[in-house]
Amino acid sequence: MQLSNLGFFVDSTEITKKEFGPDTQKKLEDFQKFRGLKISGILDETTMAVLLEAAFKLGNRPLYLQSPMLRGDDVFELQTQLGRLGFDVGRIDGIFGPQTVKALLDFQKNFGLIEDGIAGHETIRNLQNIKQRETPDTQISKIKEIENLRIRNTELRSRHLVVGHFGNSATLANATARMLRKKGAKVIDLNNPDEDVQARTANGFEAEMYIGIQIENNSYCAVNFFKTKNSQSEGGYRLASHCSNAIKKVMVVETSTNGMQLPILRATKMPAVLCVLGPPGEVVENTNEIAKALADAISTWFKDPLEFA
Repeated sequence: MQLSNLGFFVDSTEITKKEFGPDTQKKLEDFQKFRGLKISGILDETTMAVLLEAAFKLGNRPLYLQSPMLRGDDVFELQTQLGRLGFDVGRIDGIFGPQTVKALLDFQKNFGLIEDGIAGHETIRNLQNIKQRETPDTQISKIKEIENLRIRNTELRSRHLVVGHFGNSATLANATARMLRKKGAKVIDLNNPDEDVQARTANGFEAEMYIGIQIENNSYCAVNFFKTKNSQSEGGYRLASHCSNAIKKVMVVETSTNGMQLPILRATKMPAVLCVLGPPGEVVENTNEIAKALADAISTWFKDPLEFA
């Protein structure tokens, strides 16, 4: 029923019988693709969470800072509207965090509203009224991210980097981290299977880049970066192009870059990519070469983070 409510209409027979049948699976896959999730046709924990988030529309509930932070499509909409008005919400990720609160307080101050950092009825009403007028499509967060990338130090030495790994990719991840350390970077490697835990650790470390490595039983490789229908990580987008190009030089397999909303990409605050590599045998055989290629790609990206490979 939730899928149908979101526009992914499931066969009525399966709804009546409360069956998870072929059409339900197909519509679930369509939803996963639309939301930038792993397309599995399985109602896993991540998909369930995003399904619940998708049900929230701006104005359905008051939005305010709490722990754990509120997530949902209503937060996406709030961030998008504030960003179009020139208030810096940071990355538009659907997570109501400290940067969103700061932007909301600035909006309330500028429009003579009670400065409580809560997106309640009065604040949302004012936002909706302004939305009726023509507002620019360019997000202030995109402009600021590009500017921050442009002016930062291009040396890799002493930079805070995180290499995360999932599943059976520890050997490759450790080799990549080791080669980055040889280049002078300060690197921590993470192996917690919980993507949110990895993201919190990377954010707490104030990492300037995150690379995740995952080996799957695929015949191809994919380098994923954060992207929604309204925005994307500009740094992650460019870093993904460098990593993808590096992998192509080592492995003779199809390699792509994809904008997605996977949990690790959404929750990290720095430019981040997740490299999903296959086939496993070829990855294992070329472990050192892949690690060196990725480390070199990261070093090249740092020298000019606005350039594509």
